[in-house]
Amino acid sequence: MNAPIKPPEMLLISAEKLFLDVTEPLDCFIALQLWSIVRGLISTAYAMGFADGRGASGVSICSEFSSQPENLEK
Repeated sequence: MNAPIKPPEMLLISAEKLFLDVTEPLDCFIALQLWSIVRGLISTAYAMGFADGRGASGVSICSEFSSQPENLEK
């Protein structure tokens, strides 16, 4: 069974510090509740990016898109 994909601890710490520095002066409880939502979004986005990166075939989407002249006109 694969271990769950987790964002790096430093990413979570820096995001938490930034988010709480901005929202905590408003209301501490609301800031913590919002942080729990944001932390979940960060974890989801990191896991999705990690999964996309592992499934990449080595060809970037930009080079694939630009190699088709009919797509350039759209």
